[in-house]
Amino acid sequence: MDRLTQESGSASIFVVTSAFVMIMLVGIAVDLGGKVYAQQNAQDVARHAARTAGQAIQVPEAVRGEEVVADPQAARQAAQRYLNGSDMSGRATVVDSETMHITTSDTYETKFLGIIGIEGFAVHGEAEARIVRVVDGAER
Repeated sequence: MDRLTQESGSASIFVVTSAFVMIMLVGIAVDLGGKVYAQQNAQDVARHAARTAGQAIQVPEAVRGEEVVADPQAARQAAQRYLNGSDMSGRATVVDSETMHITTSDTYETKFLGIIGIEGFAVHGEAEARIVRVVDGAER
């Protein structure tokens, strides 16, 4: 009987420690998966904002068939509207008359890892769009 009373509680410590470790492993899987998803979302938003900016061209020149170039102010505004609608911060830059560059940034707030002090992960996206004119399948 003396032996049984000496070992009481040792299983409880093992169970509590094992449960904590399992919760942390699940937390790592959930939060790292969430970070990957948030990173992909930031990249997708950057791509779509770049595409939106690339559609802001100087219409008169394009209609006359002279050239197809970006309207820098309209391109920045279009990209910024898209970014604002996605609730993601970012920056739109018109590189030249044909190229727009978009960067995005966001924060993934952890679900489990806050237990150990990791509150979130920064995620970023980057994309570029280039205006091209294609006639009969060939870029001109």
